[in-house]
Amino acid sequence: MTGMTRAARRHSIPLLLRAISCALLLALLTCTGVATALAQTATAATAGTADQPAPKRKKVLERAAAVIKSLTDYSARRGQKLPALADYYAAKADLGKIDDSAPEAPRAKKLLAAMQKNERDYIRKVGTGNIAARLQSLEGNADGRRQFALDTRKQMLRRGLAMDISTSGERETVLNYKYFKMDRPTVLNLAESGKIFNKARDLGFRAVIFTDGHLTWTYDVAANTFK
Repeated sequence: MTGMTRAARRHSIPLLLRAISCALLLALLTCTGVATALAQTATAATAGTADQPAPKRKKVLERAAAVIKSLTDYSARRGQKLPALADYYAAKADLGKIDDSAPEAPRAKKLLAAMQKNERDYIRKVGTGNIAARLQSLEGNADGRRQFALDTRKQMLRRGLAMDISTSGERETVLNYKYFKMDRPTVLNLAESGKIFNKARDLGFRAVIFTDGHLTWTYDVAANTFK
């Protein structure tokens, strides 16, 4: 009986060792597979995150290029339609948001530089001095500016927008739009639909300020741009 037990033990030890070895190998293969799968998943997720903004950046570049082309066409041929002011400033703002590390950054900088050059050319052509002189000549029209703010406020109320529209500054040369939902798209839409900037220049306003009470957008009438 004792002899049979020893023999059984001698045979069972290699079997046990073999089973342990198989278990360890299986565990190693399983862990390696899981690690590989996790690594592949992480790589895929990273690639997806990096590629996600690319279509949006491409659209920003296309939009800005279209705006600049329309400006060039307008200068070259009479009767060509100018781009909407809202589109111009929106495209310019979006270009500035493209990160320097993005592949589209070099082209974005070129387009932004072209827009800035267009603004400088406009100022040279029109003459900041001429605009400033015109605004100076209209300084005495404080009553007209106050009336414009009052009339515009009433118009907004009829459209269902409770905006606080007022004048301020020396001789009422600053036009203020305060609205709790004011944001950049609203500013641009207001400016385009109401031709606010043209009217501000004709009435002698020097600045137009849009605010929601926290954020502020200031348009410089003489420079024809946002500060």
